Amino acid sequence: MVPFAGAGTAGAAPAPRPEAPSSDVTAESHTITLVTGDVVRYVDGPGDRDTVTVDRPDGASGGVRIQQAGEDVYVLPDEATTLIAAGSLDRRLFNVSALVRMGYDDEGTGAVPVIATYPPARAKTLPAAPRGAKKVRTLASIHGAALSADKDGARTFWDAITRTPGARSLDGGIAKLWLDGRSEALLAESVPQVKAPEAWAAGFDGKGTKVAVLDTGIDADHPDVKDRLVGSRSFIPGEEVDDKNGHGTHVASTIAGSGAASDGANKGVAPAADLLVGKVLGDEGSGADSGIIEAMEWAKAEGADIVSMSLGSPVPDDGTDPMSQAVNSLSADGGPLFVIAAGNAYGAGTIGSPGSAEQALTIAAVDKRDGRADFSSMGPLVRSHGLKPDLSAPGVDINAAASQSVPGTEGMYRSMSGTSMATPHVAGAAAILQQRHPDWSGQRIKDALMTSSRKLDAYTPYQQGTGRLDVKAAIDTTVEATGSVEVASYAWPHSPSDEVAERTITYRNSGDTDVTLNLATDTDEAAYALSTDTLTVPAGSTAEAVLSLDPAKVADDTTFSGQVVATDAAGTTVAHTGFALTKEKELHDLTLKLRDRSGKPMDGLVVLAELGDPQLGLVQVSGGETTLRLPPGNYTAWASVDVDGDRPDAKAVAFLAAPETILTGSTTVTLDASKARKVSVRTPKETETRQLRYDMARIAPDGTVQRDAYQIPLTYDQLWASPTKKVKEGDFSFLTRWRQGEELIDVEADGRDVPVHVQGGAAIAEDSEQKLTAVYAGKGAPAEYQGLNARGKAVVITRGADVTPAERLAAALAAGAKALFVVNDERGVAMESYTPYGEQTTIPVASVQRSAGQDLIRAAQRGKRIEIDQKRFADYLYDLVDRHDGTIPDRSLAFAPATRRLAEVENTFYGHKRTLGGGYRYDIPDYGPGLGFEEYEQFPDVRTEWVNPLPGDSFWYENHSVLNADESDRAHEMRSAELDYRAGKDYRAEWFAPVTRPRLGTGYWGPFRTVNDDLQFNITPWTDAGAGHSGSMPENEYDTTSYAFYQGDTELKKGAGRAGYIGDLSAEKRPYRLVIDAERDAKTWKTSTRTHSEWGFVSGALDEAGPYQADIPLLQLDYAVDTDLAGDVRSGRTTEIGLTSGTQEWLPGAVKANKASLSVSYDDGKHWTKVDLRKKKTGEWTAKFRTPSKGATSVSLKAHAEGPGGLVVDQEIIRAFGLK
Repeated sequence: MVPFAGAGTAGAAPAPRPEAPSSDVTAESHTITLVTGDVVRYVDGPGDRDTVTVDRPDGASGGVRIQQAGEDVYVLPDEATTLIAAGSLDRRLFNVSALVRMGYDDEGTGAVPVIATYPPARAKTLPAAPRGAKKVRTLASIHGAALSADKDGARTFWDAITRTPGARSLDGGIAKLWLDGRSEALLAESVPQVKAPEAWAAGFDGKGTKVAVLDTGIDADHPDVKDRLVGSRSFIPGEEVDDKNGHGTHVASTIAGSGAASDGANKGVAPAADLLVGKVLGDEGSGADSGIIEAMEWAKAEGADIVSMSLGSPVPDDGTDPMSQAVNSLSADGGPLFVIAAGNAYGAGTIGSPGSAEQALTIAAVDKRDGRADFSSMGPLVRSHGLKPDLSAPGVDINAAASQSVPGTEGMYRSMSGTSMATPHVAGAAAILQQRHPDWSGQRIKDALMTSSRKLDAYTPYQQGTGRLDVKAAIDTTVEATGSVEVASYAWPHSPSDEVAERTITYRNSGDTDVTLNLATDTDEAAYALSTDTLTVPAGSTAEAVLSLDPAKVADDTTFSGQVVATDAAGTTVAHTGFALTKEKELHDLTLKLRDRSGKPMDGLVVLAELGDPQLGLVQVSGGETTLRLPPGNYTAWASVDVDGDRPDAKAVAFLAAPETILTGSTTVTLDASKARKVSVRTPKETETRQLRYDMARIAPDGTVQRDAYQIPLTYDQLWASPTKKVKEGDFSFLTRWRQGEELIDVEADGRDVPVHVQGGAAIAEDSEQKLTAVYAGKGAPAEYQGLNARGKAVVITRGADVTPAERLAAALAAGAKALFVVNDERGVAMESYTPYGEQTTIPVASVQRSAGQDLIRAAQRGKRIEIDQKRFADYLYDLVDRHDGTIPDRSLAFAPATRRLAEVENTFYGHKRTLGGGYRYDIPDYGPGLGFEEYEQFPDVRTEWVNPLPGDSFWYENHSVLNADESDRAHEMRSAELDYRAGKDYRAEWFAPVTRPRLGTGYWGPFRTVNDDLQFNITPWTDAGAGHSGSMPENEYDTTSYAFYQGDTELKKGAGRAGYIGDLSAEKRPYRLVIDAERDAKTWKTSTRTHSEWGFVSGALDEAGPYQADIPLLQLDYAVDTDLAGDVRSGRTTEIGLTSGTQEWLPGAVKANKASLSVSYDDGKHWTKVDLRKKKTGEWTAKFRTPSKGATSVSLKAHAEGPGGLVVDQEIIRAFGLK
């Protein structure tokens, strides 16, 4: 499915004009099908800013908005927002940035992976998978199931679970639908450091215990682990357990490695423990959350005592997600102990799932001197302030087994760092302690490891847990305590009467004699007090002490963690317990009110965020008002709501905003549509609206962007916006973007113009003008045509929900109608699909708004003739942006630019045969991605476009594609550079014009060299003659690209495709040569069917004190030949070619070639004839030659150019342009 909507252009060629100006663009593109069936094309666009195009599925309702929160971009269909706000739908399902990172774009997977959780009452009888999805695995531990919704049928799945429009809950018995996210391996004299050898000497080495390692698999033949493996299973589809990543083998050997490959030197912590290995992370190092949950359930079923998980999500979590729920569920009732990495996100509050699970033993990392590893994630947990991590262990430069299945592995061991490496130390220690006390529960082992650890006085529990693992102390101690107690959390408002939190600490004495403990906190703060300073714990029994945490004795906005330390009579620490208190900072009431255009209360969704916060909150306002408790700050609130327009049949959307509310006390924000101003456009020539978007951005002083951009459905015919006060902190921007185009169907009845709107699937086969007699057929049901002569006439009907679009069309066709006009019976514009996706009607079908349609109905009832002018593609367009910075002004928001304030662009599309394509001109604001719907275009064609200049660092950017013959995908894509237009100037842009050849452009990255002496390149092989363009084609059996890379005459590497990587280059300056061969199907493409290009350059090591990488200048070859739109010149005539050569013009210090030659061929390169080149003062060469009158159908070119510093380029282009 290609995301093109609307129609393109047709017309005659105006006089030549200057090329459009250009500068910089970037590279990759992704297609992502959302769970709603919407297809998003997410392109890394110009200036590191992206473009987003959305193709809506059949049956979709409402519009689509982009929300930008920090670096992440969300595409939110209206149908999903209420469910997200209600907590029924995971917002991550619409985070296209994250979906691409997880490999969930359409190239990465053909299905949308989700987890459905159900109410507990349904756990034993989970429903069948909804239509459009299949059940991948049952996840009993969380009362859920992993589902796979095939992307081709994603809309079917969405319709099955959302049968009630506007509902706050899902159908099919689903309590919540989650993204089945991906977790990653968490990388960064350790065994003696944790005193494992002393445990071995005491006879405890893990024998008789089972440790499940859920990771990237295992090298089952490695000498260190081969005798310890007792079971394995892969949870990665299509991959065996064999570890081709290396992470899992390293972890497994840290737990139970024998050290056999090092004569016992590199033993694991519990070398006699048995290993169960579940491969939950693929060879690339990540895996689906649902697969990890299934593996947890498997590990418990297989009798694992300990489950080691050196993996996790990079997103901070509060322990309520599906993986954390599974850990808690499986740990209960004698389940295994889950030992899980805290993560490697460096900062406070960065622990993600499943390490955020309450029952997990969550592990931070220390170095060899017990200093905090700088990468180690810290608590508290987000939102809940939960006390994590629990414990620390060595995680820096850990030497353990190297999987021999990893390509390029040298040696039996390798060094790695991370909380991934710390975690197996603790898993091994837990196995030893389980052997020492086989009757202990997982919770007791957790407590014992935490309370017997070496307390690290330099760090708090929120930083490193209770201390660094000490295996010897854990097996020797006869006294254990509660590992940590629940955090005492106090919400605002605070008062002196706030209840003191009491937390019970239980001490257990497994020894033969009573033990008297001295108790104290490790802080002098008066807020933390113990019920007793001494406590006697009877032999074989328990005793309790109560810790009191008094919020009145700490300041507001306090987050504190400490420990209760128990010592013996000699002052030796026997046990220590973590505790924490958080006292919420000041909160105030923020009341949000919503009002419609009459000033009455209304329901709706409000987006609310504190300035600079990358998280956007969705607030459901019911009854016109809701109150929230929020800390002081600078808040932005906005909403887009359906309202009545200023005509009885108008359907309007209002954007209401309060961009700056300083919350210092109880405050009310009223988003009032009654104060909104109408936003409208008027173009110099008559047009219809093809696309309409509003776009709001709130930008913090640190550059963090909060954005809401809404592509308004064309069922709305009005936009309103409320005025705002000018912001004082940061920036605020509001813009409206229109694409206006020539009317495709122009109807006149009784001398009056009747605006009509082309419907989905409606065909306009050719441009035509006709006068047809109109007849009225009621609601258009077959019975309405009884006795009505509609053959050869224009049928006018009134829309009614009881007759479907397909039924209306079928009845009109059966009656012999030449055209069908549907007068809307509701507010706004009727936009319906009259055919299945990809099919077209055989007659034009258009809707008419209710008031305007009355003239048409009266004309039809009287049998009047109406004039109908049809255009398959528009001859002209307007791309317009009206932007307001700092405020939305309280004045008219009508935008009516005069022609002199616009740039005029002649956009020319070349093609040797009539075919379809698509494209769009995106406005790229200076704060984030461009948004739009690509529209159908025809080739060849010429159209006139008027564009207004954009302010500041914003710019325009175009993308155009020729479609495959079946119109299912792009066959040839061309991207522009940045486009900066000036008012009153004329520009010319040419697309797919000869000569097409390999050329570096700013639309794609490379080539560059790094300080590591590696080189990467990415040559776009199918770039047209347009200035600043970059062109590519998908690789297939007919259209191929290959490369070879040489140092001098020595081949270093060759491969398929346009991009490559070469490592280990010499630091000395040496000559290199890059060769690109490209070929495309001659039956489909008339020109440039085969090319051969070679670039010579000199390169040496970069200065390590400078940038990490540097671009490599290469000579380019640009050809200028005046062909017709089919790419032909006249046979037997003198042809002139311009030749220009220079390094990439966007790089600093660009140089031009000083020597060039050119040859031509008329037999596809079998014979070449050199032509004379004359050099102009501009540095361009020109050649004139006479083409054969007969016997040749094309001209091939062979060019050579040389420049300073060893730069050289050679290029052959077979069938560069045609002859006629």
